Amino acid sequence: MATMAVLGGGSIGLLLAGKMALAGLPVTVWTRGEAQARALAERGIAVRGAAGEPIGSAKVSAAPLDRAGEAPAELVLLTVKQPALTPELLARLAEAAPPGAAVAAFCNGIGHTDRLAAALPGRHLIAAVTTEGATRVDPVTVRHTGAGTTWLGDAPLFETDAPRREAEVGGDGLRLAEKVLKQAGFTAFLSNDMTERMLRKLLSNAVINPLTALLRIPNGQLPATDVRLALMRTLFDETVPVLRRYGLRDDPGLWDELLDICARTAANRSSMLQDAEAGRPTEIGAINGAVARLARQAGLPAPWNGKLTALIEAIPGDGGDV
Repeated sequence: MATMAVLGGGSIGLLLAGKMALAGLPVTVWTRGEAQARALAERGIAVRGAAGEPIGSAKVSAAPLDRAGEAPAELVLLTVKQPALTPELLARLAEAAPPGAAVAAFCNGIGHTDRLAAALPGRHLIAAVTTEGATRVDPVTVRHTGAGTTWLGDAPLFETDAPRREAEVGGDGLRLAEKVLKQAGFTAFLSNDMTERMLRKLLSNAVINPLTALLRIPNGQLPATDVRLALMRTLFDETVPVLRRYGLRDDPGLWDELLDICARTAANRSSMLQDAEAGRPTEIGAINGAVARLARQAGLPAPWNGKLTALIEAIPGDGGDV
């Protein structure tokens, strides 16, 4: 079996690593801090269900990222948020995932594939889009709040020269990532159109995340009043034409899909809301900020995306991520 690591000890990172370990797959968790790595090595990962019921507890190897280069991995599942993709972290990742390794990025928004491609030449860069729901309870415990689907494919670029779409999927890294996720009990598929997958998720994130963060409400309450619904529609109508310039298909069902996401995740508090409440940096620059940047490149207006980016960055503790 190839050497595998999960970089990031947040909700998705703990969920992936925990279920891999429960399935008997050898996995190492690389954390950004020594304390969490020590706790994981000593106590393992406890995986719970949506209501907090125990699913299982499994031992994992763990190490802080600054020591990950001592035991490089052939497959890295990258689960940190985009504000964490600092030059220092990318340099450490380059040591821990040597040329020839596969790196599957589970980041929200866009921009990360461009940065990873520049920092990690010679690696197989995979884009991962997931609808799995998870909440970190503490440094070693995660709740699986909702089963979803994960799509994997060769990573497209959006902000480097021109958008790039890979024509085919395949290769050892992709097949290994798909196999590992399926063995861990996740629903996973390979996709030859990750541009479409990423832009659809960017659209939903660009509407739901900033509005729930500003209004301090869970997803299901967003379309609950006419005023909020109108805000959603205004932001949706501004964002869709921008993303269509970069590969989003003209699908009349996009609005209904967005409302369905709010209904299916009604109790969820978006990651941006959780970050804002905790005083952590948010991914606003990689979501609405990215939409605004793409709009400028295409010569299109995106005032709502720009203003929402500024408002979220003004929340104490954020400070932006670009």
